[in-house]
Amino acid sequence: MDNSTEELFHYLNQSISNNVTYKDLSNLCLTLFCTCSFLPKRFETTIINKENLAILFSTIAKEKNIVSYPPTASFYGASFHNTHNEGHWLEVMASVLKLGREPNIEEAKNLLI
Repeated sequence: MDNSTEELFHYLNQSISNNVTYKDLSNLCLTLFCTCSFLPKRFETTIINKENLAILFSTIAKEKNIVSYPPTASFYGASFHNTHNEGHWLEVMASVLKLGREPNIEEAKNLLI
């Protein structure tokens, strides 16, 4: 991770509660894949692409002890990889295109408050 991506990781990791659910974390990942408009201004120049998001969310999932293969992962078409694996979060983001999943932006915002 470069410095700005690492700063985003720390912001997200500190903002997200330790008892975050898989559903909420997946929604946040999906939301950030679609829009970053609700992040603080300091992240305007941060490169937020699917690869960086996959790295961030696999690390957060590990730190927050998200279940490895949650039953609700199939909703996002993400049942083939462990949540601690970047591939899992790439599948979550691909669900926008493959399954037409739309994020709940308001829920994502509330997760970071």
